Amino acid sequence: MTTYGLLPTRLHTPGARLLHGKSVESAVGAGQAGDWTDLDSDVWLRTAYVVRGWRHQGRIRVGFHWFDDREIADWSRAPYWHECGPGPGAPSWSLPPTESEVALCLAHADARVRTAALSRAESGALPASVLPLVLIRCADTDEGVRDLARAVFDRMLNGADESTLHRLAPLAALVGMRRRYGTWVREAVLGRLGGLPDEAMGKLLSAGDRESRIAGLYAGAAYGRLSTAHAWALADGDPDGGVRVHAVRTAIGVAHAAGQQTVDDTRGRVLARLHTDPSYEVRRRTFAAAVEADLLRAQDLADLAVGHRDRHIRWRSCAAALAGPDGDTVLDRLLHSREMRVRSAAIDRLRDAELVPHLTDPSAAIRAAVCRRLRAEGDDPRARYRALCVDSTAVEPAAVSGLGEQGTPDDAALLHPLTRHPQAAVRARALSALRVLGALPDEALPLFADDPNPGVRATAITALRKSPQLLGPLTHHRHADVRARAMPLLARAEAEQARGSDTSSRTRRTQPRLRPLRPPLQ
Repeated sequence: MTTYGLLPTRLHTPGARLLHGKSVESAVGAGQAGDWTDLDSDVWLRTAYVVRGWRHQGRIRVGFHWFDDREIADWSRAPYWHECGPGPGAPSWSLPPTESEVALCLAHADARVRTAALSRAESGALPASVLPLVLIRCADTDEGVRDLARAVFDRMLNGADESTLHRLAPLAALVGMRRRYGTWVREAVLGRLGGLPDEAMGKLLSAGDRESRIAGLYAGAAYGRLSTAHAWALADGDPDGGVRVHAVRTAIGVAHAAGQQTVDDTRGRVLARLHTDPSYEVRRRTFAAAVEADLLRAQDLADLAVGHRDRHIRWRSCAAALAGPDGDTVLDRLLHSREMRVRSAAIDRLRDAELVPHLTDPSAAIRAAVCRRLRAEGDDPRARYRALCVDSTAVEPAAVSGLGEQGTPDDAALLHPLTRHPQAAVRARALSALRVLGALPDEALPLFADDPNPGVRATAITALRKSPQLLGPLTHHRHADVRARAMPLLARAEAEQARGSDTSSRTRRTQPRLRPLRPPLQ
């Protein structure tokens, strides 16, 4: 006989179990802190559809069949506020209400139903099993419900033993972090215990839901129970990226409180995490947390701006380094970055005399920005470019491009000899500059297809992309790279010509014919 390992069914949500009359213990399962908050959220959401008249229809699969989810749990049968004629209303529960009905009412979307359930504590008819739900109601968004719940909870805690407080401690820490009005609850429970017990922190940090683990981090740090080792263990091993970020934030805060030696160790671990964490979002948020805590030094930021693999972190590192008091000390490091945006930000911090060496920057955008600043100060960048290009033995390729970018045709006489320069990069830039100035006709470009350097040949052939009559002979050139580049350019140029002629003929065909006017009838 074959035996199949079937998993436990998850057909019913925690709220649906209560709706079907199951006990509170059965509804919350293991009874962890996240189980109670999930139960509260589930009941509130389901009853809100009924209270507010929202239309909701879903389908659920059971085995091989699909059913309307109302067949599984019909929330219209849940307790609701029932108007009793001229007198005050009351929840539509049994008399006396069952344990499951009281639990449903404590998490109900209608504040009147929640108030009626809490009022049963005055007669001592509130089951002890719903004490965690009363704790959650102490952070209720409705002020009346919140005040009543706090009074009831305070009375119930006065007679509670220490084991009950230890059982409520994880939930109090979670509600204190997750709910807007949860601070009172956290202090009410943890204040009686003298802080967060290690057992409660361990339960939160090992919980299955991310909110509990985050609450364990912040509560442990707030009450001095969390070490940097605990925080880094969660940052290294947690599968959820958000929890890893919160763990890093907590570790930074604990390290600042521990001393400088711990801060230095944490700084090294944060820098390593910025390179090793597989999630970009985690790396970005980790970097933001480190900058916010003033953990990284100017040299660290400069190294990230120059060498990090993510461009956004490079940009933000450069901005953070330059915004700090030691920004000028790392300018040389930033000026040698391969990232154009990083170099540009660093160049903006330079003074007039320091701008001149950057006229030969590889980026055209940076060269243009340097030229604008020099012109604003009364300097002539064209004269400086001419001086850089006069000495053919020391000319740089970027200087040749910069001279062409000045747009002065008179500089063509200085650029023509550079097309025969021994350095291939200078020859290629001279060709491009002469084309920009309009000083090199198409007919002169095929001669450069015999240049010994493939880069120069590619520059010349690419410039012929709109001259199919000159590209044709190059498809039979002796250099394979020339043929390989000329063939697709020729095909594209011929296709554009055919498309242009077809468009013009179609335009002529679609023009309306004008008929001559006929003379009027006599």
